[in-house]
Amino acid sequence: MHEVNWINKTTSAKRTVALGTFDGVHLGHQFLLKTAVEHSDKECSSCVFTFERPPEQYFKGTSQLLTTFERKIELILASGIEEVAWVPFEESILSLSAEDFVKNILIDSLHAKEVICGFNFRFGKDRRGDIEFLRNMAKEHGFTVTVVKPIQNICGEAISSTLIRESLKKGDLSKASKHLGYYVSYTGDVEYGAGRGRSLGFPTANLRISPDLILPGEGVYLTWCIVPGMGGVPSVTSIGTNPTFSGESRTVESFILDFNADLYNEKLEVQFLDRLRDIIRYESPDDLKKQIKLDVAKARDLLNRFHLQDGRVVLK
Repeated sequence: MHEVNWINKTTSAKRTVALGTFDGVHLGHQFLLKTAVEHSDKECSSCVFTFERPPEQYFKGTSQLLTTFERKIELILASGIEEVAWVPFEESILSLSAEDFVKNILIDSLHAKEVICGFNFRFGKDRRGDIEFLRNMAKEHGFTVTVVKPIQNICGEAISSTLIRESLKKGDLSKASKHLGYYVSYTGDVEYGAGRGRSLGFPTANLRISPDLILPGEGVYLTWCIVPGMGGVPSVTSIGTNPTFSGESRTVESFILDFNADLYNEKLEVQFLDRLRDIIRYESPDDLKKQIKLDVAKARDLLNRFHLQDGRVVLK
């Protein structure tokens, strides 16, 4: 029997269990979670069962997550879900049959009274478990199944983590944020860089972001930095290899507007709001400096389009 890890485990005898990987906790996920919360009561807690890592990324051998595991849990609990149960997605879970997934996890570990999932949810070894199989097992073991329809965008596309990843790769923050229901953000430690920004008069905070996360495509962006002890401040952030200086590794560097303090070793959160331009190789550092001044001016001009709430930028 696979050991299940718990966050906020209660003493509930029965549970309404929402199933999924929930990478990004986008609008489709949020609707599924809302359904689970609405279907729970005093005798039946709301619970999520998830994996630490999306199965499709395990099989591809890549990590392009929209959120860290810790951030995913925060977003799930913020939806009103009471408990989160999870297991690592690893070799041992691959051998678990669809029947054993229901018996060992849903029944024995989670005590599911109702299971809520998306229309395309599959589970068990070789993904042999589908909605029809789950409903047949539900009849046998005395729980119910609710299937949630996908949430679609204005183009009729089903909102998915894959669609959001594709939007981010293109630098399409507007589409990504509308599908997520919030502005994509990254948290990282400020580390020492080459000091080129400071030499140009625009000192930057160089962020060390988890390599497991997918970043927006290379470019210069209007961003909002959450600075410890100060709240949120506007910033301009570049993602790229610094071609003007023949850089090789990709960096994330934020110039925080109207701010002058030592942030080394601090942990910053950066919300990405809008794309300003592509990364371009300039003939000289002076040409780059002139462009950065234009970037800052454009960023200031765009700021009034965004809505602040409790020091963060939120969708209207």
